[in-house]
Amino acid sequence: MIAIFRNGFTLIELMVAVAIVGILSAIAYPSYQQYVLKTHRAEASKLLLTAANIQERQLADHGRYTDNVALLGVAPDGITASGRYQLQVLLSDASSYTLEATAQGPQRADNDCLVFTLEHTGQRNRSMPSSLFCWD
Repeated sequence: MIAIFRNGFTLIELMVAVAIVGILSAIAYPSYQQYVLKTHRAEASKLLLTAANIQERQLADHGRYTDNVALLGVAPDGITASGRYQLQVLLSDASSYTLEATAQGPQRADNDCLVFTLEHTGQRNRSMPSSLFCWD
């Protein structure tokens, strides 16, 4: 018997392989993007918890909370170093506050968790209880 060996791949075999890779990447890439956005949510919760700790120090040292975001560890415009969140401080009086982290830039694609809030009582996302899963 004569064995016939052929070297290489046919064009059809290459096109099938390219099509399979294209389908797999079309499925995997959006999932990967959502995963990346979800991992950046930790930045918002860390930002708010750190700012709340500094607010409590402000209350202990000066007898009132501050609305100066620069004192809370972020740039004067409230934008974090990564540019993904902006911090705002809402003071209702000298003894209560609400911290709000709003998604900016590429993080705005995370439609489920665009805004994080933290009150002086420790209440998270009071106005949006359905989005408490964002803190997980």
